[in-house]
Amino acid sequence: MSARVLPAAAIGAAVALWSVTYVLSGWALETGSAAVLSVGRFGLALVVLLPFAARRPGFAAAMRSPRTIVLGLLGVTLYYALANIGLLFTTAGTAALVASFMPAMTAIVALIVLRERISGRTGIGLGLATIGVALISTAGVQVDVGAILNLLAVVAYALYTVLLRREDGSALGRDALSLATATIAWGTILMLPWLGGEILTGTAAIPSDPRGILSILAEGVVITAPALVLFSYAAQRLPAAVSGVAFAAVPALGYGFALLVGEPFDPLKAIGGGVALVGVLIATLSQTEEDLPRRRFRATPFDARVGGSQRAIPVEETNP
Repeated sequence: MSARVLPAAAIGAAVALWSVTYVLSGWALETGSAAVLSVGRFGLALVVLLPFAARRPGFAAAMRSPRTIVLGLLGVTLYYALANIGLLFTTAGTAALVASFMPAMTAIVALIVLRERISGRTGIGLGLATIGVALISTAGVQVDVGAILNLLAVVAYALYTVLLRREDGSALGRDALSLATATIAWGTILMLPWLGGEILTGTAAIPSDPRGILSILAEGVVITAPALVLFSYAAQRLPAAVSGVAFAAVPALGYGFALLVGEPFDPLKAIGGGVALVGVLIATLSQTEEDLPRRRFRATPFDARVGGSQRAIPVEETNP
């Protein structure tokens, strides 16, 4: 089995889980506030993961690592705070369009930080994914403060993805459960000032309806907890550009789930979702195929023990 098949499957499962949050977050925010939603979902995820991670020898080291603090700041605090606050100043269409830059932004950051080159098929997948998400978010686009905040959120998450990849191979990096749990812990702690600001300004609100409360519970326990572990595992083992492209499947699949709960069908959004998913598949499958071992043959020197002739020995060759 290819060394990248399991990471590809893991990142696929993570984006499938994340895609459901578009619907659940919408329900929670009908009567709740953004900081309560964000801190609540990650706090619940921490409650789920901590009993398992605390027993592992790598967890204490992960909590003490400055790198983990930065991961929590970038991938949890800044991304979710900037994206949610940005929605207060812009339209959902604008936020979704800015999010379509995630694959390209991640590839650019990976090129600068990791000197990671993009293969031809990954580049094709990246382009299709970006175009597809842009088509999904065609309505209500405008340039404003909210768009800038959402762009900063995209930059933060691109840096988070690349930083996960950069540490691949370390003893700490291989323990995805400990790393994800510590990242959630620091991210939640660093979001507390945001929650405190909502409380002080009187804008903090817990969802007042059962659907909103159940949405936060589901986001924390069923989605965020396993998705962060799966993404941490995969992002350390796949090229950062592929992880960024995979993120494009979230709004595409999210639109599919929205249709299931009653959102009106939009042909352009459906086409965009299909294009984005094709791009994700091309980029992801290109990595698993390129990682499959190829057999070549090399001739050994004259060996009297095998009849005095050269013999061809198959050699497993795997792409770096």
